[in-house]
Amino acid sequence: MLNLRRAYINPSADLRENPRIEFHFPVAIIGVESKASVVDFSLGGFFIETDSPAKLATGQKVNLALKLPGEKNGIMVKAEVVYKEETGFGCKLCDPTPETNQVLERCFGLFSCTLPLD
Repeated sequence: MLNLRRAYINPSADLRENPRIEFHFPVAIIGVESKASVVDFSLGGFFIETDSPAKLATGQKVNLALKLPGEKNGIMVKAEVVYKEETGFGCKLCDPTPETNQVLERCFGLFSCTLPLD
């Protein structure tokens, strides 16, 4: 079976508050000219691969436009850059609205049920 998980994710060493899944969908970083894609998704934040992570600083607040698969409308979220890597950055959501939480919870539940078993 094809394993879609990135090799460097070690779930037992993961110290995050929220469980996460690998799932890819496009994202626009408002005000930053860059190709970007969410590749790691949790209810508390994302890892976003981008061709220009150097344009962002740790601690910087960014607005993200997301079009989640299966959702009719896109959503806007505010996030804070918490760490950077060569290929992108990790961010945590900043005060998401109840409606945003509802959309993310629905999508997370759907996506987590579609992952292949190891």
